[in-house]
Amino acid sequence: MPSIAHLRSITLELPPSCIEYCPNHSQYAIVGTYNLEKQDDQEATPEEGAPKTQQRNGSLILLQADGDDVYVLFSFGR
Repeated sequence: MPSIAHLRSITLELPPSCIEYCPNHSQYAIVGTYNLEKQDDQEATPEEGAPKTQQRNGSLILLQADGDDVYVLFSFGR
């Protein structure tokens, strides 16, 4: 299987979960990130009758591709 070489890469604070391109302006894309926080052993055992909850967070990042460069224009969230 042929491989595709990447030209640029960026490191995000959280794991990416989805990407959407703007159909009328293909140089723009929004990346959504999502993270489910791992719990400590003490937090993993809830009090009697209390539901077990997990913390989650994420962000939306607006990117612009300009030739071989990629720029982060805006970031909302973590």
